[in-house]
Amino acid sequence: MHILLNDQPLQLSTNCSVSELLQQQQLVSEGLAIAINNTVISKRCWPEHKLQSNDNVQLFQIVTGG
Repeated sequence: MHILLNDQPLQLSTNCSVSELLQQQQLVSEGLAIAINNTVISKRCWPEHKLQSNDNVQLFQIVTGG
């Protein structure tokens, strides 16, 4: 299965959840926002939300400031 992760092609061996993708890529979920095909996915949905072939996954690091 192929997806785009931050505009970079990525091949996954299986259909995985958003949480599984983060684990596979060794990414820390704290302070992270994720949009799939231009739709933000709530963090509580990450374990159940299965990625589909050709999904466009964008990761955003949330930064606070003033």
